[in-house]
Amino acid sequence: MNNLKKLQNWLKENSIDAFMVSRTDEFLSENIASYAERLKWISNFSGSSGKAVIMQNTAGIFVDGRYTIQIRKQIDENCFIIKHLDEFESWLKLNLKINCILGLDPNLHSTKEIQSINKILYGKGVKIKFLDFNPIDLLWHDQPLPPQSKAFIHEFQYSGKSAQEKILQVRSTLKSNQCNYYILTALDSIAWLLNLRGNDILYTPLNLAYIIITPSNKIELFINKLKIKDIQFELHSYVNFHSIEEIKDYIIKLKQNVVIGIDKNKTPFIFEKICSEHSIKFKYLFDPCVYPKAQKNNTELQGARNANIRDGVSITKFCYWLKNEMIIKETDELNASHKLFSLRKKNNLFYSLSFNTISAIGEHAALPHYSVSKSSNFPFKKNNIYLFDSGAQYFDGTTDITRTVIIGKPSSEQKDRFTRVLKGHIAIASCTFPNEMKGFELDPIARKSLIEIGCDYDHGTGHGIGSFLCVHEGPQKISKPVSEALLLEGMILSNEPGFYKIGQYGIRIENLIIVKKKSISTLSFETISLAPIDLDLIEKSLLVSREKEWLNSYHEKVFKKLGNLLTINEKTWLEEVTQPIQ
Repeated sequence: MNNLKKLQNWLKENSIDAFMVSRTDEFLSENIASYAERLKWISNFSGSSGKAVIMQNTAGIFVDGRYTIQIRKQIDENCFIIKHLDEFESWLKLNLKINCILGLDPNLHSTKEIQSINKILYGKGVKIKFLDFNPIDLLWHDQPLPPQSKAFIHEFQYSGKSAQEKILQVRSTLKSNQCNYYILTALDSIAWLLNLRGNDILYTPLNLAYIIITPSNKIELFINKLKIKDIQFELHSYVNFHSIEEIKDYIIKLKQNVVIGIDKNKTPFIFEKICSEHSIKFKYLFDPCVYPKAQKNNTELQGARNANIRDGVSITKFCYWLKNEMIIKETDELNASHKLFSLRKKNNLFYSLSFNTISAIGEHAALPHYSVSKSSNFPFKKNNIYLFDSGAQYFDGTTDITRTVIIGKPSSEQKDRFTRVLKGHIAIASCTFPNEMKGFELDPIARKSLIEIGCDYDHGTGHGIGSFLCVHEGPQKISKPVSEALLLEGMILSNEPGFYKIGQYGIRIENLIIVKKKSISTLSFETISLAPIDLDLIEKSLLVSREKEWLNSYHEKVFKKLGNLLTINEKTWLEEVTQPIQ
């Protein structure tokens, strides 16, 4: 019996008409440990974002534009109806009938999501039943255990600010918002606040934990105590320790005249439910760590620059290998990815990759979030585009970079599309914008050259980057959907417009950029990723003079920063491929 059928039988036995499965964990993370891969268990879909609604005799699964191709290769369409996430609301309204019971795990949905579901179903006569346990955990007999890696301190020489300073800063925010306590569940916020890192999540140095920030004295950390056994002494002056299961009892015991802060976007609904059931006052307050974490201090910014220089050396060596030393008959997506990893892991302060490398040749490059496996692995072929999107975790910074390289000769169409993507990349990299600009307001300039010929890309132009933390960090982003998140000095983002011709090729050019002050009233970007952009793919006639100036200046910087860190042959090649274009 397949996993879907097991859950559907359970629903029938327990008189529940539908159950929602989101790809997240009890901390509402994007990156999750293997035990929390409940959506993959039920559907075989392995993408980083998606949700499913399982009914007694049918099921719908919802993904965004990054995964519309991938999902059809991974799931059985006889079992699941595939829909875009934009269709979730209409599908739910159509399929959940009057008197239906919708089961939800309150640990895996935010307050905002619960409010949204209630709004969608308002007046439909559908009853929401919050379950005391997740039925998938009951049915998943070989479910992995939660990870138990050792936590470690992120040293001051890399963090640039002590945990005690950060705690004072956050408490000041809580006080000004009339909150006595705050429930902190976002793992990257917890890591930032305590300068604490771990290895519970693949590619992201986090620990599974909760925190309750108190009005004074020590803050309360809820974590597997074995994880912090070796560093307890370093934390004990400002932290009390509890097992992770004790958080609910701790909240219940708080006095009823206190006010607890909850981020309705990022906090699992279970915590609001506990407060409501025990007459504990709470108020919605945006995670007070988010903006201080996003606005990097000088130590973190310099660390990011240094990390990107080391990373750029590896990327440049890899590009040299692709263009000059690779034996095409012996190369495929997997061993190219392994080659890049072998170059990176030698770097000073290297900790791990920051995500699974996207190594994609030909038609696979048209899948923005393609993940190579033994079964999907393509051999390299002449006159094909190769796209690789990769990054690393260094103790002093997190990197993320994409290069698109032609193996052989490109078509005129490929050169046209690549150059239009480059024009969008340059438009973002070189723009000046007013203080308190929102990322969605910049997004159109990245797409302009593509839209002029009826093309576009179905992903954001830029996401935030952490400091030895998440490779996808909020609130900063540059994307189509309207967002109130501001672009502020010290934030790090990606700049990654693209183009994808399904079944043929894909193009993306990604660098990391720092928001910097240009004048009293304006901001601009500093590009910190360093690696050559493939001149073989550029149609020079499409670039105007200021775009050529930007590219020439960028390539001059690449050669200046990296040249002396390469072998003689690599340096000679880099000098050739970073020559100014006229």
